[in-house]
Amino acid sequence: MNRVSANARSTAKGVAGPLATAAAYITLCATIGVQMPFFPLFLTARGLGPEAVGLAIAMPMAIRLFAMPLAGIVSDKSGAPRALLAILGLASAAAFALVGLVQGTAAILLAVGLAAVVWSPAYTLLDSYTVQLAKRRAVDYGRSRLWGSASFVAANLAVGYLLNFASPGAVIWLIAGPCLSFALAARFLPALAHPEHEMRLPIARRPKVLLLGVAAAALVQASHALLYAFSSLQWTAQGLTPGVVGLLWSLGTIAEIVLFFAGTKLVRKIPALRLIALGGFAATLRFGAFALDPPASSIALLQLLHAFSFGATHLGLMALIADHVTGRQAGRAQTYASAVLGLVMAAATIAAGPLYVRWGAAAYGWFAALAAIGGLLALSGRAQPHKAGMGGEISAPL
Repeated sequence: MNRVSANARSTAKGVAGPLATAAAYITLCATIGVQMPFFPLFLTARGLGPEAVGLAIAMPMAIRLFAMPLAGIVSDKSGAPRALLAILGLASAAAFALVGLVQGTAAILLAVGLAAVVWSPAYTLLDSYTVQLAKRRAVDYGRSRLWGSASFVAANLAVGYLLNFASPGAVIWLIAGPCLSFALAARFLPALAHPEHEMRLPIARRPKVLLLGVAAAALVQASHALLYAFSSLQWTAQGLTPGVVGLLWSLGTIAEIVLFFAGTKLVRKIPALRLIALGGFAATLRFGAFALDPPASSIALLQLLHAFSFGATHLGLMALIADHVTGRQAGRAQTYASAVLGLVMAAATIAAGPLYVRWGAAAYGWFAALAAIGGLLALSGRAQPHKAGMGGEISAPL
């Protein structure tokens, strides 16, 4: 009981905890919201050809597979995750600034690789830390995370408008700036104390339900690969304007935000594996319908399923890790899981190209099947009530 009280006091000091976590997600996801759509424009403006641009985009996907687990180990071993997040933010700002300053394709690619090493673990480690805060009732995970989704959309729109007047060279500084702000925001996150004696198991010896959940979530999230890579091309081929395409993307993110707002109540009522299964079956319905090449009005409705196909799957995985991993191993578990998700997503993305060339819109059927497998895998696990996860009851540490 004393240890529980100590934990409660450690997080109670962070009276601005929700504001601090919101600020961290806003600054972090603003960076992503600039980088994802506009970084290729910067690279092209710096003289990189299509092959080099493709390499610069693909390289971070490979680097994050080892950078994230390494950062998770450092975070857990050091016992200073807040400091590590701030360091990663500062290092990322410096690395992206270096990308903007160096000359020549080889030097730019080298700087991009360096940026990927320090930037790619930040999102996963912030997720891990926020989940640990939520276990102690310092913040609400879903309502903290929704600010990241809102920031992503806002950055898309703001920078897209700004580039009507500014050169693409400004993009790199619009990436580096939020990284610096993220470093500052990370320093204001609430402190998180851990009990002196925690039962720690090697990640490989964790309950099979955790490994099953990670595998199921990886399949469900990977079922989005064709959507992420080719939906804009498909929709514009149907005659939709770029403005309508942007609106369709925004609908999915808005639906995701609504789900995250209600996330804690959802997690308390539905076991984690069942949430992942719900996401899998929502993705099956969504992409099965996309395979029929529906009209824009139907696409708008199907985009609302992103709340479940992505959002419920994400919340379920976060809750599952929170329930089965102690605080001092949370960073490692989170980054290992993210590495698995990244690997499966990369494989699905590689497969998406040939499948789309061969089948067109009907290729979504393959990804609907992938989501169904993920949903069934999650459903096959033994559902357990939510114990000490995001917003659940605080139980005495082991």
